[in-house]
Amino acid sequence: MQNARERIPMSDNDIVDHFARFGYRVTIGQIAFTGETVDDFRDARGAKWWKAGKLRQNEPGLLRIEDAQPRPDQRTRDIIVVSFGTARAVMGVEIKPGAPPLKPGDATCRYAPNMEWLAAPAKATALGKVAKRA
Repeated sequence: MQNARERIPMSDNDIVDHFARFGYRVTIGQIAFTGETVDDFRDARGAKWWKAGKLRQNEPGLLRIEDAQPRPDQRTRDIIVVSFGTARAVMGVEIKPGAPPLKPGDATCRYAPNMEWLAAPAKATALGKVAKRA
C-alpha cells in the first residue's frame, strides 16, 4: 500500500508551487500528507478546534482557514487542506519541538482533530508493581 505522499502524482516542487499560489512560501517538509478527507478537516474545525479561525475558501477539495487555533496551547496559524485526488496535502500542522520527522501518512495519520505532529511514541514499560520511595 502506498503512503499518502506517494499517491500524489506531482513533484515536491509542484506541490510547493501550488501552496505558493495561495501566497505561502513553504518547504515540502512543512506540508503533511494524509488520507483524511477535506471534510474530516471541516468537521474537526467545527467540533474539535479551540478557535475555528476565519474561513477564506471552502470548496470541494479545498479548505483555507486563517488564524485558526486547533488547541489552546498552540499558536494561531493559517491552514490549507488541498485534495489531490486520493490524498491530501496540509499546510499548518503544528510541529512539536523534538518531534520525529513526519512520516507521509494515510488515513491512520489523524491530523484533522488537533492539527499537530505527534511526539515520539512513549516507550513501553513493563507491567508490575511500582517501587515505593524510601
